[in-house]
Amino acid sequence: MRRLTLAALAALAALAVLLVASCEREPAPNGFESPSATIDSLFRAYGVDDMAQDEARRRLQAHERFELLDSTLFRTCFSDWQGDHDQALGGFVFGQLVAGKDELEIELEGSTAEVRAASASVELTPIVLVKQDRAWKIDLRKSVPPQVRQSLYEVYRRARRAERKAR
Repeated sequence: MRRLTLAALAALAALAVLLVASCEREPAPNGFESPSATIDSLFRAYGVDDMAQDEARRRLQAHERFELLDSTLFRTCFSDWQGDHDQALGGFVFGQLVAGKDELEIELEGSTAEVRAASASVELTPIVLVKQDRAWKIDLRKSVPPQVRQSLYEVYRRARRAERKAR
């Protein structure tokens, strides 16, 4: 009887090790398994995944609006999304990426990636992605320069005030 109990305990221990190991190997969420997959997901959220870089640049220069088609996918692309006030930060990141979409260079270092267009100045703040629970997400606060972030938040606050006054 004692041998059976020890054998049963050994089998349970082996099973527990296998379960823990299988949990660690669970795949990343589809569309976020690499920095480039996350960027592609952001482009899909706007429906520009098949758009040529020249067309994207033309639209940016003409101040044409890009329509967000999938707001849930859009928000899921970011590691630090906090609410509607982050919409403009996400739009800024999207603009930086879509302007150089055919020439993006990704530098990986551990669980962080920096993305720049090959033709961009090295002085520009790179778009930063972090690996979070096996998924790569864009870090808004590291990707948007502080002065730009503050300016966008101020525009958001003014728009909210005007909205409240109009009611």
